[in-house]
Amino acid sequence: MKKNIKTLYTATAVATLLMAAKTQTAQAATSNAETKTNSETTTATGATTTTPAQVTKETAQADVNKAQEVVNDQQAEANGAQKAVDTANQKVKDAQAKVDSTKATLDEATKAKQEATQENIDKTKSDISQAESDITSKQNEASQAESNVNTKQSAVTQAQSDVNTSKAKVDQATADVNAKQASVDNAQKVLDGTDAEQIRKNADDAQKAVDSDKANVQVKTTDATNKATAVSEAQKAVDTAQTAAQTAKTNSDTTSQKLAEAQSAVNDAQTKVNSINDQINSVNRIEMPKGYATHKGLASNLDELGKQGLAMNKYKDDEKAKQEKIELAVDPADNVKSLVRLTADQQKEITLWTAGILNDIRKQLGFSNRIVVTNKSLEFAKYIADNSTIAGLEHDDKALQDVSKNVLQIRIKSESIGFGGAQATMNDLQESVYYLMLQMLFDDADSNWGHAMQISGMDFDQMKDEYFGIGIRPQNNIIGFETFYPEDPAKADEGGRLTIPSVDTTELQAELTTAQSDLNTKSNALTSAKSANDEAQSALTTANNNLATAQTNLTNAQKAKTQADSDLETAKTQLTTDEAKLASAQEAVQALSADLATKQANLQSAKDTLEESKKNLARAESDLTAKQNALTEAENELKSAQDTLTSAKQAVSDAQAKVDSLKAKLDSLTNAEPNYESAKTAYDKAVSDLETAQNNLKSAENVNDEAQAKLDSAKSELAKAQAVLDKILEKERAEEALKKAEEEAKEAAVKRAQATHFYQTESKLFDAQGKEVTGYVVKDNQVYDAKGNLVGVVSKKVMTRELHRALVKANTLPQTGNESTVLAGLGVALIGLGSMLGVAKRKRQ
Repeated sequence: MKKNIKTLYTATAVATLLMAAKTQTAQAATSNAETKTNSETTTATGATTTTPAQVTKETAQADVNKAQEVVNDQQAEANGAQKAVDTANQKVKDAQAKVDSTKATLDEATKAKQEATQENIDKTKSDISQAESDITSKQNEASQAESNVNTKQSAVTQAQSDVNTSKAKVDQATADVNAKQASVDNAQKVLDGTDAEQIRKNADDAQKAVDSDKANVQVKTTDATNKATAVSEAQKAVDTAQTAAQTAKTNSDTTSQKLAEAQSAVNDAQTKVNSINDQINSVNRIEMPKGYATHKGLASNLDELGKQGLAMNKYKDDEKAKQEKIELAVDPADNVKSLVRLTADQQKEITLWTAGILNDIRKQLGFSNRIVVTNKSLEFAKYIADNSTIAGLEHDDKALQDVSKNVLQIRIKSESIGFGGAQATMNDLQESVYYLMLQMLFDDADSNWGHAMQISGMDFDQMKDEYFGIGIRPQNNIIGFETFYPEDPAKADEGGRLTIPSVDTTELQAELTTAQSDLNTKSNALTSAKSANDEAQSALTTANNNLATAQTNLTNAQKAKTQADSDLETAKTQLTTDEAKLASAQEAVQALSADLATKQANLQSAKDTLEESKKNLARAESDLTAKQNALTEAENELKSAQDTLTSAKQAVSDAQAKVDSLKAKLDSLTNAEPNYESAKTAYDKAVSDLETAQNNLKSAENVNDEAQAKLDSAKSELAKAQAVLDKILEKERAEEALKKAEEEAKEAAVKRAQATHFYQTESKLFDAQGKEVTGYVVKDNQVYDAKGNLVGVVSKKVMTRELHRALVKANTLPQTGNESTVLAGLGVALIGLGSMLGVAKRKRQ
């Protein structure tokens, strides 16, 4: 950070790049110019390389470590930049999808708006009336069709009953024919005078059969009576169940309506709670870590507190501010609309919004000074921004000095600046300003916390009022936070002080508490309504199940009664048949005692009766066929009536759907204008969001390109530093290897020397083979060559015959130790050698 003190004002600066991921990178406004000395060059990345003559291993390693730190930092920044690009790219895709969907909605709304003439609205209302009338007509037709189905069902039931009756008559006529045939057979037998005993036996058997039939009829009559009673009881149960089901349905409809009303009340209450929450959530403040500052100054552990502050605070989107567009002008440098053009009202708006947050910060820190905003403070900030001619992120001292001459005389002033970027909406600008303040407060170590001093109010902690304004440089979107105290406060207050919005949400919290309480009450009512409705629905289900069971029981009872009635009719038919047989059998018994003429007459009478019975059977069968045909026709008519009812019900459903569609169309027509405006607003916002997303993507890509370039540069510097270190390490390894080889060679030479014996006389030196050697030096019984290398040791013992001969020939004695010792040693050696030679000689002999 650059901090200049000139004529009682403090100037501070911060550069902040606001990326899509809200990652902030603060950097000082001063540039890192390359500086050179005789021994080192400091590069832009921060790595240091030195001349080879002065490089040490420690220096080279330090350079590598420093370069690696720079690479790590640049890698993290590059990763963040790439992530920001990915995020921005996804936002562009999402924004494009939103544009497409809102465009489709807008097209529909546009079409509806074009069709929303009074003529179309009136026609639609007329169509709705006609359609509702049609519903009534269709419902009447459905009712008539249902009544017709019931009538046809009754006709089928009656036809079935007629068929059953006719079939019983056929059965009875058949039995009668059989009985009459038996009478003919018996009359013939009587006439022939055969089988009298059998005739008597037949009469007895017939009597027994009649008696059994009468008993069976009695049983079947009782059973049919019981089944009829069961049908009556089942019908009563159905009637009761129908009443209960209808009552349950009415109660269900009532509780459903109450549930819908309770749900609507909860929805309204929830909407209110959400609205208040949205207001609270759109209020931005910066929470200060405890112990951040006192009247004595900023805390000593600001690095740690700064991390806390960054973690604690995050910008909340302002939905209302999202709707406020900011004009963007074309930047001549890249021909892209990216230069912010605030109106006077928008400058006032962002200044007051920021001032509210700054005053809250001062309140949290316990400072008595407060931000004030006036027309002059706005003019003051705008003058500095508009008259700044410096292209980069630097303070414009001339503009800061001229403002006192052209706007207001200042006693003390302070400025912090940061890059804001292209801002398409007021929400974007608020977000940018918010994160600039976070950087200045919590990530300002590189600037010695100079920005924090101004933003927190520390610079003005002795002043009651701190005049404030925000300005944006028109040529590069640099945002200036301007604070000052005027020489003449009265002049600064001309036009009155502007009302600064409070970020205190106490009143909203109170409203939220009330709204939440109301929501809880309505939610409890909804729970009760839901419970009542659940019970009603359960009761309705139970009632419907009971009705279904009762109807099933009635159907079963009716089937049982029909079967019992059929069984009774069968029993009665059987009784009639057997009674006819009994009568015939009895007549046959009586005829046994009749004269011939009577027997002949009886036979003829029986035959005549048989023929009549056959005619009755034929008439009964014909009647049964007619009744069966009538049943088939009734069933066909019932099927047709049921099909008509199904069609009528579908017609009612179609008519209702048409009414619903027409009502939706009427709603669309009557609300075409607001629907269009809403769709248009949504589409415009989507287009604006897409443009913002595209601009953000371009900015993120530019940042990413820069970050990648810095990373490549840092890696290059790391490679250079590593190369220097590698050379030093390589040389060090070579020197260590050479030293080790020399030490090993020396050790090997010592071992060889210790194993190599020389023998010294008064003036000569011999090797172990008895050869005289010259040019060697003996010191401390060790033998060195002309180069000073140890080549052997002087030995006291003569160990070889060749040496002995050489010594004898030289007629000298070894010169090691004192003379007596040498002589004694030599004598011993010679004796030993002679002994050895003697032994050898004897062995050879």
